Amino acid sequence: MDAMIVTMAQSMQISEIAREIDEHDTRIWRVVNHYTEEARSREDLSDVTVIGIDETSCTKGHKYVTLVVDFDTSRVIHVCGGKDSSTLSSFKEDYQIHGGNPDNIYSVCCDMSPAFISGIQTEFPSASITFDKFHVMKIVNEGIDAVRREEVATTQCLKNTRYIWLKNPDNLTEKQKITLGSLKDMNLKTVRAYNLKLSLQIF
Repeated sequence: MDAMIVTMAQSMQISEIAREIDEHDTRIWRVVNHYTEEARSREDLSDVTVIGIDETSCTKGHKYVTLVVDFDTSRVIHVCGGKDSSTLSSFKEDYQIHGGNPDNIYSVCCDMSPAFISGIQTEFPSASITFDKFHVMKIVNEGIDAVRREEVATTQCLKNTRYIWLKNPDNLTEKQKITLGSLKDMNLKTVRAYNLKLSLQIF
């Protein structure tokens, strides 16, 4: 029974498992926690050198958990409450418990959270920081759209073109490609901002 519960827990919610096998969810949690802790006690993180960090909300009311992923295996290796710099301290402690040497972490990918940046610099000073593509792209697109909105007041042809500037060029419809082509011939700040985005080659 325990083996079945652990297998099901990898792809199902605990409440779903409880209904499926007609068992109280407290027993399901007890089984899952037992085998998770047992597996974690044997985990070796000594070969982890590149990590990714991100936060996600776990419940209503702005409660967050931070996840640390081993980039080489795409495996979650640490989860802790919060999204401040202390999450890096929590990971460092756990990493060392499982055979890791903080000096071996040479690269960390994260968003532009000042808390994450501060935590990385304090706990993993040897590591370089790479900002993840999603967040960089979000800021670039917000900048382009801000320029477009400012310029549309005097340049009506920019009206209703928002998504043309934000989409990957390969995903534009034929009509959008024609519109973009005609706008590119104009000396517009929006076009210059868009060309900067192209030069960054991030889509």
